[in-house]
Amino acid sequence: MIQKKLTINNIILLICLLIFILFYPILSVHRILIQNIIFTAIIVFGIFSLDFARKTRRILMLSGTITICLNWFYHFFAHQLLGLTFFFSFFSFNLFITVFMIRHIAISKKVTPTIILNSINGYLLIGILGAVLLAGIEILQKYVFQLDTVAINFSGMNAKGFHDFLYFSFVTMTTLGYGDITPVSSYAKSVTLIVAITGQLYLTILIAMLVGKYLSRSEKV
Repeated sequence: MIQKKLTINNIILLICLLIFILFYPILSVHRILIQNIIFTAIIVFGIFSLDFARKTRRILMLSGTITICLNWFYHFFAHQLLGLTFFFSFFSFNLFITVFMIRHIAISKKVTPTIILNSINGYLLIGILGAVLLAGIEILQKYVFQLDTVAINFSGMNAKGFHDFLYFSFVTMTTLGYGDITPVSSYAKSVTLIVAITGQLYLTILIAMLVGKYLSRSEKV
């Protein structure tokens, strides 16, 4: 019964992630309320996507609740400080849940539909985390380091949205490398390398773990 509920949670999380990634440009411009609802659903179903330990669940719930509250506060009171606070809270939650997901998948003893779905969700969350990191470099370089030069060159575009960072993150992770977006500053180049290496390591190590667990279980049967 618990496994069935976890599988349903992961399916809903996967649908929300795909909508968020694929349709973010439309949602961010015309359907901001729907965007915030989907964003909230990602956090809620992410927290309940696996049978996490009690301490882990508490950390995720605390971080997720803070992020959701900041998101809705920013929705109704569009203040720059609120937006920056929400941004870094979103980064923290994504980092926590991605690490805990990978850890849970690694220590699981058998391959179940829930684990497979969670592996896919983990990959998508890494892509979103990469986008947050890349956008964070742009913010830090502008507001903290107070540098006039851009961190990432978006083919001459002046106005950049989060969907551009999402696109760049997944293009980097999947090693497509179209070349239409390029890191310029040393900070952006370092983050781009981290995103690329993390994406490839996740796929190779995760596939090896899942295949190993499946073969080990097949031999016992």
